Amino acid sequence: MKNKLHKNNISGHAELVTEPSRSAASHSVCHSLGVLINKTPTFQIPKFPNFQIFSFFFLLCSLFSNAQQYNWQWAMKGGGNLGGIDTEQIHDIKVGTDGNYYFIASIYGKQNVQLDGQVLTTYNQSSGSTAKDILLFSTTCDGTVRWSHVIGGGTTDDAYNLVLDNQNNVYIGAYLKNSIITTDGSPVHFSPTDSLAYPVANPADPYGIIPQDGYKTLFLIKYSGTGQYLSKKALQGDTGLADGLFSRILDLAIDSQNQLHFIVALSRGLHLDSQITVPQQFGWDQPTNTNTLQYHLVRYNSSLNYVSSMVLPFSDDTLFDFGKTCFAYDEALNRYYLAGERTSESFPVKFGGNAIVNKSFLLTINGSNGNEVWRRELYSNPLNNQLANNRFTSLEIDTNSDVYIGGNLFIHPNDQNVKFYDPTDTSVQPYLFTPGADYTIPMIARLNSSGSVQWVQATEDYSVGAPAPGPRRAKGIAINGSEVALATQGASEFWDAIEIVRPLTGFQPDPILLRFNKQTGNVIAVHEIYGDSGSSQSMTAVSTDNDGNYITGGTFQANLFMNNTLGITPLVSTGQADFFVAKLGATPCGTPVSTDKFNKLNVNVYPNPTTDKVTIETQETLHNYEVYNVLGQQIQKGMFGNNNQINLHGVVVGTYFIKVTTTQGSTATVKVIKK
Repeated sequence: MKNKLHKNNISGHAELVTEPSRSAASHSVCHSLGVLINKTPTFQIPKFPNFQIFSFFFLLCSLFSNAQQYNWQWAMKGGGNLGGIDTEQIHDIKVGTDGNYYFIASIYGKQNVQLDGQVLTTYNQSSGSTAKDILLFSTTCDGTVRWSHVIGGGTTDDAYNLVLDNQNNVYIGAYLKNSIITTDGSPVHFSPTDSLAYPVANPADPYGIIPQDGYKTLFLIKYSGTGQYLSKKALQGDTGLADGLFSRILDLAIDSQNQLHFIVALSRGLHLDSQITVPQQFGWDQPTNTNTLQYHLVRYNSSLNYVSSMVLPFSDDTLFDFGKTCFAYDEALNRYYLAGERTSESFPVKFGGNAIVNKSFLLTINGSNGNEVWRRELYSNPLNNQLANNRFTSLEIDTNSDVYIGGNLFIHPNDQNVKFYDPTDTSVQPYLFTPGADYTIPMIARLNSSGSVQWVQATEDYSVGAPAPGPRRAKGIAINGSEVALATQGASEFWDAIEIVRPLTGFQPDPILLRFNKQTGNVIAVHEIYGDSGSSQSMTAVSTDNDGNYITGGTFQANLFMNNTLGITPLVSTGQADFFVAKLGATPCGTPVSTDKFNKLNVNVYPNPTTDKVTIETQETLHNYEVYNVLGQQIQKGMFGNNNQINLHGVVVGTYFIKVTTTQGSTATVKVIKK
């Protein structure tokens, strides 16, 4: 039976309270090396050498559920009186070790542009479809704006993520463009006092072939955690107008040594601190009006100096939408992940000679040689003879090298399945998934480091009598201990057993934050922000802070938080659309989410000692198991099927630890003697 989620004017959320979860801070409960803490009665650890104890101690710590409820604690808005939901939105959120929040957004126009009521000076045009600047800003955890920077020039300027080093310095990779055509624009600005001069127009050179600094478009920019502009680095060398315009930079990643990792697509010339030369055949060709780019995987240090690079095996004619592409680095495996979508069917994406055949793709790249490790694509039946509207828009890697990917999928009412698969390798078993709802719906999936899909979640069903709402998209993933959160939008629909209740006619999607159990994919809670009935609003970014709370951002039209009683001032858009940020918290700033109360999982194991099979009994439904020896080495793992038995027939005599996980996400570890 499905439980209805009715709008709670106090908290704006609903939870399945039996679903265990914990914050990142709950690691601290595993504090004793003398006693194993789990959800069964504790027992004394045998006396092993110290390295053996450390090798499996953290592995056997159980997962606890948090005791507090999450509520929306504060919210603010920003933007101008021009621009729509695609041009004014939050793109990325990071939380520093200092406990402060850092945001990157797009802002549009020159009139009445503000952040939480404070007027901002922008540098873009007063009108036009490309009048967009970059806004970088920081707040405290209680929502006080600390500082902000508007970055950009007279026309198109884009940056889609930011990274922080271990000193909380802020780095962005930006595409910035001067304009020698408009008269009401401004030179590209990195701060109020640092700008990039206009190129000098030459009537005899209408295509801007004469290289000038003003034609450079790709920059690394560094700011201190207190908002001071520190430095910039142009990634291109001498470049002409057309070659500069077509070059692009992807999201940044940063490793534990504060090295920056990113992908750039470059035209002909000497680039990257004069360390690489792109051959002359790359770039814009005037007679044919075509453009080809060479793709490089690059590392720079925290001083914005070149470290290394390699050419990636993308075909010359590869072109994808950089604003809809995600990039991540798994330092443990020295592996890169690239997820995104093809711009259209007429623009190919080829890697290592193999073309992407669907709209969405996930590529895994070896960090040592740039070769493909594995790929996955999402397939559903074409729509009007065009590729189905499946999109990957979010990507996160956890400490276990598991991959979380979010976005949306499309399915016709009469279709049965969508498919995760590798079209280049028929030996890879496809993962088939049947959504419970039709058309364009949000989704999130977990894959392991080998590319095997562990689970997929999407809208389960629509409310009785409700028509399928307009396309809903997901953008933004955050990992929080045993949880994973997805930023998206929803209206009159079910997620697992939780129903979002809205009027059945004329209601557009509202921002929602979904929390899932990482292990099983089960929905823990749905947290809503109630908006205007006739306007579309969406959550587009999420992060978790040092206390285990969530900070979110997105875009909205009309209004948000109009019906709550939490003391949050309602947000009313300045014009067509604005961006918003809001905190979903269970504790005040500086107070970790409590783990002092937890659901105990009682486990009965028999026979113990055993010569062969053991049977596991719990009050919850068993999902999977892992068997470890006394050295902490995993020797066996599997899923529970029709019975709750584990076969230890081939295991040598000795002491073992079996960790079991239920479908509700609870875990427990028990000691078993094999004789």
